[in-house]
Parts: sequence; C-alpha cells; structure tokens
Amino acid sequence: MIKNKTILRGLDHSQYEHPFDQKALSALQSTPGVDLVGKFITKNTIEKIYTVQYTGSNLKVTSENYSRIYKCLQYACQILDMPKVPDLYIEWGYSINAFTVGSENPIIVLNSGLIDLCDDEEIMFIIGHECGHIKSNHMLYHMMGQVLNFCIDKIPGGSLLCGPLRYALFYWDRMSEFTADRAGLLCCQNKYAALRAFMKMAGMPIKEFNNINYRTYIQQVTDFKRLDYDAMSKVIKFISIVESSHPWTVMRAAELFNWIEQPESIYNSLIKEK
Repeated sequence: MIKNKTILRGLDHSQYEHPFDQKALSALQSTPGVDLVGKFITKNTIEKIYTVQYTGSNLKVTSENYSRIYKCLQYACQILDMPKVPDLYIEWGYSINAFTVGSENPIIVLNSGLIDLCDDEEIMFIIGHECGHIKSNHMLYHMMGQVLNFCIDKIPGGSLLCGPLRYALFYWDRMSEFTADRAGLLCCQNKYAALRAFMKMAGMPIKEFNNINYRTYIQQVTDFKRLDYDAMSKVIKFISIVESSHPWTVMRAAELFNWIEQPESIYNSLIKEK
C-alpha cells in the first residue's frame, strides 16, 4: 500500500542531479562524434525499432488491467511534476530489473520478477528511478550508447574510431544512475524502501525477505565508501565497472546515502515538511 507522498510541484531536475552525472555529461557533450550519433538516431527513427520491439512482445500496463502498478507510475509522475505519463510494459524475467527506452516517447519496461519480489514502496522507488531518467532528459544519450554498442563491431575500425565516444557514453551512463536513484527516493520518500530494493537487487534470497537486517547492509555500504581512501581500491572499482552500464548496487546505495546525509538536499527538505 502506497502511503501519501509530498508532491514536488515545479521540481526541476537540476535540484536532484548528482554532480558526477553533471560532470560526465559535460565531458560527453564535448566528445567528438556525439552530435553525429545524435543526428543519426533522430534522422533514422531508431526509436521506432525499440517501440515495435517492446510494444509487440510485452504486456502493457493500464489502469484497467494492472491498476496497482499503473497507480504507482501515475503517482511517481505526479510527484516529479511530469505532465506526460510514459507507457509502461512488463516483460518476462525473474531478476529485479527495469529500464527505459526511447527518447521522444519513452517506454518503461519492468521485469515480472520485480513485481513479484518487491513491495509497493520498493516498486515506487524503481519506477521513480526510471521516471528520473526521463525527467532529466537522459534518454537520447542512453539510446546513443545502445546504438553505438550494437554498431561498433560492424564498422571496420569501429572500436578504434568510436572508442573515445563509447567510453564517454558508458561512463556518463553509469553516473546518470546516481541521479535516477535520487529521483526514485524522491518518489518513494522512504530510505528503507530504497535500501530494501538495493538489498534484493544485490542478491537477497526470497526466504530472507522477512529477516531483513538494515544495519549490516548499511555497515557494508559504509565499509565500501571507506575503500575510496585507498588509491588502489579506486583503480579496482574503475576497472571492474568500465564496461558496465550500471554502477555496483552497493556503490549506488553508498552514493544515495551520501545524499541523504546532506542537510541541504531536497530529500531532507521534503522530510522536514512532513
């Protein structure tokens, strides 16, 4: 059951954007070739390919069929001050996963396992995360990364020619997840729901769902943050995620809790108003 939330009327994405996201985006926008790839996607209507793929294969969520999930989507858009509610689909898959495709008309896709394994507040966090990508205008750059990754091996010398742009896109893509996590927290307005979602994504067995120990996970997050004081650990972290589209789950939790601990964050302002 979703409890009443504070509606953030007039919210601008700059109010919750992670500085790593902003810095990586600035570097990406100055990388040679980024405008060319953007124009290619727009000109060749690449978005329609994704639209056909996901709308033709998966279950569309509406107020008439899966009303509980649809209400979460509507509520998340209302909280983030998003006038247009994106289409939402469910596809088969038993990991806790969700993603968004498309730029002009984004589509959010949830795995069926996510619906079964997460409670309403956790689902709200994950849907809010995806809405955050849309709110922050991430989707064109996400599509660039998808298209570049698909085409790079099919172009002679593609890896060499597109290497700097691919690296910049991959790096920004990971940093954008930190911003989207903040949007998810603004939607669920419950740090423990966000924490539970991360714990389940990290591998919590179903049999342990009724035995969640926040303290030990928070300690793991704290210990992970301390590794940054070791230069070698920084290098290992970087190498391990350089080809990944998402930062590690514990890393994401650490960054989100850093934000929660900042008195000036919009999340803390929101909590004080309650």
